[in-house]
Amino acid sequence: MNTKQYNTLITKAKQIMSKSLDPIHDLSHVERVVKTTKKMCHDMQLKETDRQILTLAAWWHDTSRTKTRKPSILLMPFLDDAFSALLLWFYACRNGIFFHPVVRVAIRIIFCKTIGTGKYLTRTILQKQHRHLVDILKDADTLDVLHVERAKQACLLAEQSTMYCFGYKMLVWWHLSTKALELRTSVAKKYLTQILKDFMLWVRQEHILAWHTKQYGTTWVEKQLKKCEKYIRLLEQTPHGICP
Repeated sequence: MNTKQYNTLITKAKQIMSKSLDPIHDLSHVERVVKTTKKMCHDMQLKETDRQILTLAAWWHDTSRTKTRKPSILLMPFLDDAFSALLLWFYACRNGIFFHPVVRVAIRIIFCKTIGTGKYLTRTILQKQHRHLVDILKDADTLDVLHVERAKQACLLAEQSTMYCFGYKMLVWWHLSTKALELRTSVAKKYLTQILKDFMLWVRQEHILAWHTKQYGTTWVEKQLKKCEKYIRLLEQTPHGICP
């Protein structure tokens, strides 16, 4: 697979994501995940082949969300990675480059992100030398959950739909109250710390804080901010990104 063929797949992923009707999983989200993935690869000093695999997987990991007008917030988390992997497989076959190792491993990595079966798939369809790449992609995707730009989009959706209003509340609560933000790679820790700090600064802006208070109440908002502060302290005190 030459550079032109590789770039063709990335260009196709960009075209697909540009048509996304889901503001939470749109082109800007994927661009941030790709950027974070590249930074992590640089920090971890990965070889060029691994960087190509991860970059390709990052561009394609949410492409399935563009194939439905109303992506389900309940079902898609369990299905989107598998469908995205199939989409990459389809376009790789169409371009005659499915059998290239970079493409084949990228497809498998996306499959291995699937909620529920990811761990099993990682052990069964990925060679040991590639399993850490799944962790990197998962971390890069997780780091974007509370990114300020994504939170802004979530708030806009919350104003338009009762379901999304509840969904945003659950997203913040879930990621600050469970192990959902637990990181698999230590290099991602510094990124999460900064993202949480930026999120808190954003929420504490007068008009943003007023919006959250109006929607969810003072008690709930203050409780989540305290959790966020605690999370940041623990991240700064421990060598690995663990959940408080």
